[in-house]
Amino acid sequence: MNTIWETVTWDVARAGGFTTYVLLTLAVIVGLALSTQIQSPSRWPRLLNSELHNFLTLLSTIFLVVHVLAAWIDPFTKFGWSEIFIPFASHYRPEWMAFGIVGLYLGIAIGISTWLRPHIGYKWWRRLHVLTLGIFALATIHGIGTGSDTQTWWALGIYLISIAVVGSLLFWRVYSSKGKRKHAPARPVTSARSVSAAPHYNPRTLNGARSIATNTTDQRRSEVARMK
Repeated sequence: MNTIWETVTWDVARAGGFTTYVLLTLAVIVGLALSTQIQSPSRWPRLLNSELHNFLTLLSTIFLVVHVLAAWIDPFTKFGWSEIFIPFASHYRPEWMAFGIVGLYLGIAIGISTWLRPHIGYKWWRRLHVLTLGIFALATIHGIGTGSDTQTWWALGIYLISIAVVGSLLFWRVYSSKGKRKHAPARPVTSARSVSAAPHYNPRTLNGARSIATNTTDQRRSEVARMK
């Protein structure tokens, strides 16, 4: 009976971990695709949106909880709460486990920043949201280092494809942002001399000139009338 229970909990922990990693990868891919505006609404429907990104993030969080609980109750690994939540406290591959624990805390920090977004502002929330790439890197290292299926072809395929797609989109994101900065139109600079040399409109001066011209015209008319 214990053997069956150990098999079930271990399989659930493995499946939950890989499902979490796949959903996290998809969430990162959608987020990078949205930031680079890689899709064109005129060519195909807008399938990538913020709702899909949030949905994938929520699903990955749910399966992460399943992964942690299954690893905790597994009678073979015998993890305590301290080994799950404190880095380097695990008796099983503590270095690789620490990467996953730090990634867990980063995920919690991003979740809290999303709730506090109306208070901290969009700018700070966007800066903290970049930590999602760090979570992906930590989860990849954690899965490769602690996973018992790392040497299988399908597990290596998942890791390699995920790293290739996320890396390509990240490169495109950085490259496109640099291109936008280079092609941004420069603002015209007006020198102080050109500003001082430009004619200024002064209504008082114009009114004074008009009054002088009118008085001169009246004097000439009076002189002509006297001569006649």
